[in-house]
Amino acid sequence: MSQQPNAESHSNGFVFVTSTKKQRKSRNFAKRYARPTASEPGPGGKSPVDVERYLRCFEETQFDLKSSEYFLKAAKQVLSILCAVKLERIVCLGLGKILECPISRHQLAFIRCLREELGFGGPIEYFDPVFCEQAVEILERLGGVVLRENCEGKYLAEVATLFYLPHCPKQISNNLLWKNWNSQQLGNIFLIGNSFAGIVANCPRRLLENNARFILEVEDFCREVPFDNTFKHTDIFNDTSLHYFDNANLKDKPEEFWDSPEPHYTEEDLELITRNIQQGLTLTGNGSNKSNEQHLEEASD
Repeated sequence: MSQQPNAESHSNGFVFVTSTKKQRKSRNFAKRYARPTASEPGPGGKSPVDVERYLRCFEETQFDLKSSEYFLKAAKQVLSILCAVKLERIVCLGLGKILECPISRHQLAFIRCLREELGFGGPIEYFDPVFCEQAVEILERLGGVVLRENCEGKYLAEVATLFYLPHCPKQISNNLLWKNWNSQQLGNIFLIGNSFAGIVANCPRRLLENNARFILEVEDFCREVPFDNTFKHTDIFNDTSLHYFDNANLKDKPEEFWDSPEPHYTEEDLELITRNIQQGLTLTGNGSNKSNEQHLEEASD
């Protein structure tokens, strides 16, 4: 992997940001995420989405976002960090219901526009347990690969990987860190998502120690680049940062620092859809017995 660019203008630790707005926790996952099949009416009796019309509207969303001050500045910040990195994967987790939610649609537009700015030639890999058949069709029509296995965020970064986790539960980021808990693989992670600084500043430490311990552990060697939330809709990209890791500090950690058990979460603070929760939902029937690796191999053929 290429050496990371110098970013002296950014803090070596978190850039702490305070916020008076608290996030509302999701409780009843089965009720919230039960969803129709592609042939059934959507929520509130709505008919299935016209895919062609959606794609036309999505083009307008992309065009609007790409010319915005927010995107132009955020893309420049990302490029300044990744300019010397040979990026090999882009993984997008937790987009949500892209057919129904304008926030999700704009976040999808962001990662697609950023892929173009980075000159990345590979497909974006997507996963969210709430994707319905039509969402999968749309993402594949847009050139993406939809992963089918719920890894709960535990993806290996064996190569330089940009992870996009827009407003994802903190346990997804925590699981990603745990899965790559060694100096080499953490150095392969470039993560755009909820500010780690904001998570630490706004959550009681006792809860973080149980439910986001690895976010706490990276405080000393995670560099965070906050995106200025200037987009016209302020609830889409708020509290978003690029996170990456200081290779020099990673190598200085003692061996016992990397000996950490897999995280387990208390029900009172559980926000992600686990495999067990997903199995209890109303599934769309688009599932597959194939692994994520098999889907990627098919996409590259």
